[in-house]
Amino acid sequence: MATPDPITGTLIGFLSDIKGRDVAPDLAADDNALRALNLDSLETVELSVRLEKDLGVEFGKDPADLAALESLHGLTALVRDRLPA
Repeated sequence: MATPDPITGTLIGFLSDIKGRDVAPDLAADDNALRALNLDSLETVELSVRLEKDLGVEFGKDPADLAALESLHGLTALVRDRLPA
């Protein structure tokens, strides 16, 4: 899956690292990321840590954050909104 959006590309990279394989073929912008990748709670925590450490984006403190995992598009939008200036 080639993507011109650098945030989406970064997220796919994070998810690929977490899953230990290229996940791009498994994801479409409107796929449920949790279902498509079978992210477990530890992998979700790892994603949260990567978002904060690598991008400076807090994730997981707002109950609505889990809803962002329902799609790659939703997660990209959340990261874009929370990126430090």
